[in-house]
Amino acid sequence: MKFLKKIMQVALAVFFLGLLATSTVLADTTGGQFVDKDNRKYYIKDDHKAIYWHKIDGKTYYFDDDGEMVVGWQYLEIPGTGYRDDLFDNRPVFEIGLQYKWYYFDQDGVLQEFVGWQQLEVKDSLTVGKKYGEGFEGPEVLKLANYYFNEDHSLKTGWLYDQSNWYYLAKTGHSGKDYLGGERRAGWINDDSTWYYLDPTTGIMQTGWQYLGNKWYYLRSSGAMATSWIKDGSTWYYLDAKNGDMKTGWAYVGNKWYYLRPSGAMATGWIKDGSTWYYLHANNGDMKTGWFQVNGKWYYAYSSGALAVSTRVDGYYVNYNGEWVQ
Repeated sequence: MKFLKKIMQVALAVFFLGLLATSTVLADTTGGQFVDKDNRKYYIKDDHKAIYWHKIDGKTYYFDDDGEMVVGWQYLEIPGTGYRDDLFDNRPVFEIGLQYKWYYFDQDGVLQEFVGWQQLEVKDSLTVGKKYGEGFEGPEVLKLANYYFNEDHSLKTGWLYDQSNWYYLAKTGHSGKDYLGGERRAGWINDDSTWYYLDPTTGIMQTGWQYLGNKWYYLRSSGAMATSWIKDGSTWYYLDAKNGDMKTGWAYVGNKWYYLRPSGAMATGWIKDGSTWYYLHANNGDMKTGWFQVNGKWYYAYSSGALAVSTRVDGYYVNYNGEWVQ
């Protein structure tokens, strides 16, 4: 008996997976008619209301559990799976295996077969989940946003590569019903703990150096905001470990001092800050202290990094240039 139940479970799973794999196109629903009643619209056939997905006269519609036609933005199960296609209110409804996406219907309830970019009214309480006759307002009176539709006319979310540019379309949460889902983003965004910057007008992901809010940032070729040390060409720069903004002047990093020029470039060798000289390692750029040798000459820098001049250190005399005089 247990074996028989197991076989039945496997058979059902294969059957429903087969529906998902093969039933990708809605068949035409015929033999009924549209009916307006109490400011709602239905499709009636043999005294029964159409529910869920239907293709009628070559156009795709969706009717809710009560048979009422929907309009505007809708978060619905994917059509063509065989579970909720071509059903009427007198037939059983399958609830397993449903997957949901966003779709857009016009004021007459017709699914808009968009592919690619579309500018539409923003998804909010005024435009989401509406039914025919509920005072649907068109985009001419509502705030607009840019959206991108997949080949199956569903709304795309997440990263999009289109015509050699990257865009970010707001992701939906676990429920998928987030109103912002699919909206083309602009400015700073955080995706999986990584910051990116998108052009405020076009939404195109930016790379390289960017001057934003009176600060410089570096965005890698992936678009990810860089932090800490970066090397651009042959020059090193330091970007704030948290905020990513380019640092200038003195910076204390990894228990060492560095000097970053007004351009952000890490300084090496001798630098003069105010009236005081400092020496920064010729390769690593870290500030030297104590005795050190440059070009065969010895110098001494205090713990502050300031070069000792015209004085004695440890019994040794350094001249006005800071050089040890034997």
